[in-house]
Amino acid sequence: MKNEESIGKKGGIGKHRLFHSALFILLLAGLLAGVRFFVAESVHLSTDAMETTLHRGDFVLAHKFPFQIGKARNGIFLYTSPLRQDSLAAPLLVGRCIGMPGDTIEVEPDCYRINGEEYPRSPNTLNTYYIPREAQEELISVMKRLRIPERDLSLQTNGCTLRLTPFEEYQVREELPASLRDVWKVQPVPAYQLVIPRKGRAYRLDSLSLFACRDALLRETQGKAVFREGRMYLEGKQTDFFFFTEDYYWFLSDNVAEGIDSRHVGIVPASHIMGKLFFCWYSKDPNIRFKHIQ
Repeated sequence: MKNEESIGKKGGIGKHRLFHSALFILLLAGLLAGVRFFVAESVHLSTDAMETTLHRGDFVLAHKFPFQIGKARNGIFLYTSPLRQDSLAAPLLVGRCIGMPGDTIEVEPDCYRINGEEYPRSPNTLNTYYIPREAQEELISVMKRLRIPERDLSLQTNGCTLRLTPFEEYQVREELPASLRDVWKVQPVPAYQLVIPRKGRAYRLDSLSLFACRDALLRETQGKAVFREGRMYLEGKQTDFFFFTEDYYWFLSDNVAEGIDSRHVGIVPASHIMGKLFFCWYSKDPNIRFKHIQ
């Protein structure tokens, strides 16, 4: 009887330990899921939008909540498309935040001007260069020697185009003969200007702002806004000012030739921002792997 009783007690202890272990595992799994949902998440990049800061195929960590976007100008964020046609299956995009609520943005070939202050383009921004035929062979040979990839090389009748970062351009020019250093040129970036809406502030509506903010205005008015001849009408009345209910932001890709960003989806409301990238935990590029993201 004593043996049977002791065996029963041992079995009971074993069951309790098993129960507590299972409970601990469940609690740990729940905690990790909570961390993933509320604080940080690992993201696998499937786009070249941030070349060469990050590459397609990299694994990065993103702050999900809380993060202070107001203090993160020029940071890299995850966000979803605010376009109405993307509302059912909005793609997840990645871009650099260069426009904050209330900012006036002027995009020029060599820089951004925000509220009149000049900001240089990211050193990792890819620019498109035209190389005439007489410099093409030597330039590509230098690129191979420097292990610079031939990004989007496009052969044309009298030369070719390809994309380089400003630093890569500097490296190539230093290696080229003096006679070839000035014969290839960067293709200009179109200039434009835009004021980013701020929550609760009066926003003047003109033809440019209506073009840039059309989807945002339709979303904020539940589709009631009517646009006609460069004007907006609500309930049949012309509206020259509008008060937005959300803060908005403007994102650009480092890879301006290929990336999908605010040039395509427009201004992005705060509710569509999913997180801020802060660490690359895996990349085939050893210069990026295990690095904080700037």
